Amino acid sequence: MEESLTPPLNSVTTLVFDVMGTVVDMDGSLARQTTATLERHGLDPDAGAALAQDSDRRVGLLMDDVRLGRSPWQSHAQLRETALRDGLIATGVAAPPADLIHDLAAAVGRLEPWPDSAAALADLRERFTVVALSNADLAEIAAFSRYGRLAWHLALSGELVRSFKPDPAVYSLVPRALGVPASQLLMVAAHPWDLRAAAEQGLRTAYVARPGAEKPGPEDVFDLTVDDLTDLAGPALP
Repeated sequence: MEESLTPPLNSVTTLVFDVMGTVVDMDGSLARQTTATLERHGLDPDAGAALAQDSDRRVGLLMDDVRLGRSPWQSHAQLRETALRDGLIATGVAAPPADLIHDLAAAVGRLEPWPDSAAALADLRERFTVVALSNADLAEIAAFSRYGRLAWHLALSGELVRSFKPDPAVYSLVPRALGVPASQLLMVAAHPWDLRAAAEQGLRTAYVARPGAEKPGPEDVFDLTVDDLTDLAGPALP
């Protein structure tokens, strides 16, 4: 674990968590869920991991189109269904049935937490206000939080400003909702791009080195770098 010496973190009152990839194992969960769903529908389960990865890439591109004003607003769930439909067609499923697309998209509600997440969040809730800030819809956040037994003091979604991270409007949701300055917020994420955008809005930053996550670049400087949320809940924070 590495910690920046300046500025101090003892003014932090609120932890703001990216969820998909940071608190839950997004890639692994979607690969497993997609494989199982294809098998239930009589399709090749060996295509599951590739379809999950491809559809998530497509969702990212579709969110960028919405965020940059190239496409009208659609929710994360709607964009995922579009991405899955296009991904299935690309694999040779000429007319994917609606129930298949719905079942595949519903996997977001069953994202599995990383093994350390639930216990670390419970510990951190005793000392900080703990907020989920996600590109997932509020209904999706509720579903996977219940599934994974993840408890928040507050859950916020880009849906509330009809955009997606890294749009500055999404990060501004937290200080506005809680009435606290951005300098008292610590953004916790496994995605350097997320932390860079949060820092531009005045939030403090903590990088979590999750398996398979993007590594920070040589220019990245975060307030904290931790191995997992247990590390964050332990010696990392005052």
